[in-house]
Amino acid sequence: MARPSSFDREDALANARNLFWRKGFHATSLKDIEAALSLKPGSIYAAFGSKKELFSEALNYYSRGVEDEFQAFLAQSDSPLSGLIGYVRSITQGGMNKMPSNACMVFKTALELANDDSDLKDLAAQKLAGMAKLFAGAFEQARAKGEIAPDVDPHRAALKLQTSITGLRGMIESGLPADDVQNLIDDIIADMERLRVAH
Repeated sequence: MARPSSFDREDALANARNLFWRKGFHATSLKDIEAALSLKPGSIYAAFGSKKELFSEALNYYSRGVEDEFQAFLAQSDSPLSGLIGYVRSITQGGMNKMPSNACMVFKTALELANDDSDLKDLAAQKLAGMAKLFAGAFEQARAKGEIAPDVDPHRAALKLQTSITGLRGMIESGLPADDVQNLIDDIIADMERLRVAH
């Protein structure tokens, strides 16, 4: 079945991302996908092949958005560490509230599929590792510029930051009061500020 002439793959992926982000892979039915994408089953299969392939594309789409947002913070900041701090501050600045979940879609997928033997589980693990690598690259740049101490391990700092952000987003999703959320953000930033070398 041919796709409708109004089909926009970018819009379809954004809608699929939001649906899967909210409901997860297993709980999302074909009827859910039809409604979210405004497509008939034949058109969905023609465009994406299967539910699994659509989920894979949606997860990649989500990850690209997160990576682009992070890179934008680095690009507009005075230094790599400032970019990392700005990214952490952004967690409560409106954008997340427009999304179907405050929790990270990739981490939610990793938890949901933890006991599955599937390509999607592996993809989620790859995406988590990719984000840690981006953080590590920023810490590496900060170390090279003398912004943080030379004995700081970028990989270790990146994993600590990723764990803090993932936990924070999960707590926001659970309904943690705003004051407590802000206190946690302040603590994460204070940990990074302690890495800064005084000039």
